Amino acid sequence: MANKRTTIIGLAILVIALIGISFTFFNMAGKVVDNPNSLEKVKIGYRGQLFYLPAYVAEAEGYYKEQDLHVELIKFDSTNQLVEAVINGNIDAGVGGVNSLVPLTIEGKNKGLLKIFTLGYLNREFDALLVRKDSDIKTLQDMKGKTLSTLPGSTAMTWMNIMLEKEGLKGEVNIVQTKPSQQLNALSSGSVDAIFVLEPLITIGEDKGISRVLVKSPITTYFMDDMLFETSVFSTKFVNKNPVTAEKISKALDKAIISINSNPNKAKTYYSEFTSVQDALESKLPVTLYQTYSNMDIKGFQELTDKFYEKELIEKNIVVDSMFYRR
Repeated sequence: MANKRTTIIGLAILVIALIGISFTFFNMAGKVVDNPNSLEKVKIGYRGQLFYLPAYVAEAEGYYKEQDLHVELIKFDSTNQLVEAVINGNIDAGVGGVNSLVPLTIEGKNKGLLKIFTLGYLNREFDALLVRKDSDIKTLQDMKGKTLSTLPGSTAMTWMNIMLEKEGLKGEVNIVQTKPSQQLNALSSGSVDAIFVLEPLITIGEDKGISRVLVKSPITTYFMDDMLFETSVFSTKFVNKNPVTAEKISKALDKAIISINSNPNKAKTYYSEFTSVQDALESKLPVTLYQTYSNMDIKGFQELTDKFYEKELIEKNIVVDSMFYRR
């Protein structure tokens, strides 16, 4: 009797062990195991702006993990700081919304430091010059002698200088730089008279009754509409040293972009998770179109670069083909 009982117990233990082995094998084969310690760690830079949506969608939808990557998303206040971190190796990539003037300026000064691996459009829905809702400023000409706040970084200053010069207000408006998180507070307190912002601050300001739009999209109004202005970038050093990892990041972002482009309304639901917008406002926000690695319009990007040079926004006439990442 004891021998029979021992045999039954032994068989039970064997069955349990076999089930455990099978379950473990299935998890490994099906990529169900979610152990961050078994994944390659990478650092992705982003900003709290809508253009950086691909960075977050890739994380939220599990596209990084599908590539065996454990991603740390690191937020930056300015594009200059983000790209500097990419070049210095403090992060592995800047994803989604790195404005193209920054890598192009760097390319003109020190060729070959960066590689572009996605593109995205800038259109009229994403930037604006705001004033207080009760402000007596009705036109840009009323800004003479006033103070205007821009986002941190050289690019925002460039757009404001273009706008003011075309309006005959060069040198007539005091320009200061303010962190995005403080811009609406600066406007409502009266410490500045107008703010140049990107979404979601346009929508947030209007929803809270703080601001109204004085100029819709200064960038496209005074320069060019539907620009291939948004990029994702690696450092060339990172690509050369970690080609497999770079390809994994690129593939994860491709899936995120396909998801965003095919279902923008779903993509909007992630805005509240990485920007200051509340859930209730997500449906009011725009979603731009992005281009995956295989669909990047290099010719169109060259045309934009040529216009930057023509308008003296970059110092050198750059041939951009070598700036693009190749798997």
